[in-house]
Amino acid sequence: MKQDTAHSSQWRTADIVFGFCLALGFTLDYLWPLSFLQLLQPDMLHLFGVPLLILCAAIIYLSKRELAREEQPSIPQAATMKIVKSGLFKYSRNPLYTGLVIGFIGLSIGTDTPWGLMLILPMMLATYYFLILPEERYLTAKFGDEYLRYKASVRRWL
Repeated sequence: MKQDTAHSSQWRTADIVFGFCLALGFTLDYLWPLSFLQLLQPDMLHLFGVPLLILCAAIIYLSKRELAREEQPSIPQAATMKIVKSGLFKYSRNPLYTGLVIGFIGLSIGTDTPWGLMLILPMMLATYYFLILPEERYLTAKFGDEYLRYKASVRRWL
């Protein structure tokens, strides 16, 4: 029996992809320290990093609230019953992933971890290939033209 989900594995989640990159960034920083401090003072790092973390939290909160309002799951291991097109989903097909990327940037700047910024592109590629593409295939198979129209009218990230 085929599952009605985008992902059947517990390992295909944003927690794993973003968590791995976060751990890798801090590990690389420990082994080969780099710093923004040649460019900015610590207070300036916080001045740039903290607002991005706040924006991340707001995006994730609003996105999860919209999914809950529409009675849809926020994890890819659960069945999707309809396409959410309201709230932040009017502007991004993946506002949760977008929020996490913004938060990752804020955390990297705020904690003076340049390695984190260097991992943004690999992290986004991993998110695209391991999370987004299977979700898009699932939604296309399940909702057909309705999802294809949504996909054509709303950007993936921003």
